[in-house]
This record gives sequence, C-alpha cells and structure tokens, in this order.
Amino acid sequence: MSNAQAAAVVVMATTSAVMWWFWWQRWKTTGAIWTKAESARVPLNPLAVILALGMIGLMLGSMLLPILRPLPAEHDVLPKIDDVWRACLINGILVLVLLSVLSGSVDRPLAAFRFGLANWRRQFADGLETVLASFLPVLVVLLATLPFRSEKQTHGYLRLLQQDASPPTVGAVLFAAVVLAPLLEELLFRVILLEWLKTRVTAAEAIAVSSVAFAVVHGPLDGVALLPLAILLGCLYDAKRSFWSVFVAHACFNLWNIALTMSSN
Repeated sequence: MSNAQAAAVVVMATTSAVMWWFWWQRWKTTGAIWTKAESARVPLNPLAVILALGMIGLMLGSMLLPILRPLPAEHDVLPKIDDVWRACLINGILVLVLLSVLSGSVDRPLAAFRFGLANWRRQFADGLETVLASFLPVLVVLLATLPFRSEKQTHGYLRLLQQDASPPTVGAVLFAAVVLAPLLEELLFRVILLEWLKTRVTAAEAIAVSSVAFAVVHGPLDGVALLPLAILLGCLYDAKRSFWSVFVAHACFNLWNIALTMSSN
C-alpha cells in the first residue's frame, strides 16, 4: 500500500467513524437513522421477479464456476478495454429490460419504486451518508481477510487500471463500475429481490437474504467485505424506498475503490 493509499484509508475510516457518531446522535434524538417513507406498496410484476432471479442465478453460477473448476495460472488473463465495453453493453441492455418490465403497466409506474427525482437532495444525502458509514466496517473486514488475499483475487477492472491508467481505459471502467453496475445491481437486489422477499418474510429477513445474495455473487473474500455495505443498502432502501439513494451509495463506493487503486500508480 502506497503512502497516498494509506492516507486515503485513514481519512475515510475517520470520516466513517464520524458518520456513525452522527447517526448515533440522530438515533438518540429521533429513534431512527432515516425517517421512514410512507407510501403504499406496489405489487411487483411477476415477470420482473422471474427475470431478476434468473439473472442473479447466472451471476452466482459465473462466480462459483472458477472456484469449483479453477483454471491454470496461465489462463488468468486481464480483461481488455473491449471486454469492459462488452460488459457495459450487456448490462445496459439488462437494465433497460428490467426497467421496461417494471413500468410495463399503468398500475406499476416507475415512480412507485422511487425512480423520480422529487426531493432529490434528500435522496442523494441519504446515499452519501450511507456510503460514508459503510467504509469503516468494510475496512475492518478487509483488514481481517488480508492474509487470505492475493493479487489474483483483486477485481479484474482494478487490475486492469493498475496496468493501464490511460483515459480511454479509465473512462470505460468508470462507466462500467460507477454507472451501469450500480444501476443493474440495485435494480436486482434492492428494488426487485428485497421487495419480493418482503412479501414472504419479515423485512429484517428480506434484508439479510438479499444482502447475502449480493455478497455471494461478488466472490468469497470480496463478498464478505461487501456484506456490511449490502446490509446498509438494504436498510436504506427498506426505510426510504429510494432507488437513487442506494444507487448513489453504491456508485460512490465503487468510485472510491477505483480512486484508491489509481492512487498507487
């Protein structure tokens, strides 16, 4: 870890600790971290649930396959910029499909799932607070799992940036990781999976299951580290039912990881 990375980690851990103190003071004063949104539950389109479960299953399979059948070291190839853009195209299509299914009838408008920008300052503030709070527990888990990590287990996009920090590569990775990945994953795991689970189990159980699913598709070690973030995102969406709040938190978290990686170059 470079000096710049170490300084960034210390700053973010301190900021996160301050955020938790601020939340604690708010909890003591109001009895809640977020003011719960009062809105009627909108039934999910069954097709959206089927599509989301199928996509999550494919993501899980693609993550487990290399673990169950590891490739020889010579087959460990870094992704290229064309691979990043190809992933962007696929994820963009999936986002459009899910949005079209969610808004496919008059009685299930996207506004019901908080895709609107009404009171956008509050939505963005909730997202920023949540990502700041997530840094400290995520860093604790990362440090705890550091002895088990290797460079090979670093996300391919981050490894690509370590090798090539040219503007085209940085732009492609930023678009993939900071825009499209949060859009798709928040649609899958919070808007659809979490809301669907809440029709069958308690909110706490739904948050737990959707958070574990989110963590698992990111791999064993990264998944463990991302679990605190996933739980906070689940709690935020359950309380506020704001897509943009969880999107902002997720996007900023990915942006921080990219910035931290590039600070070593």
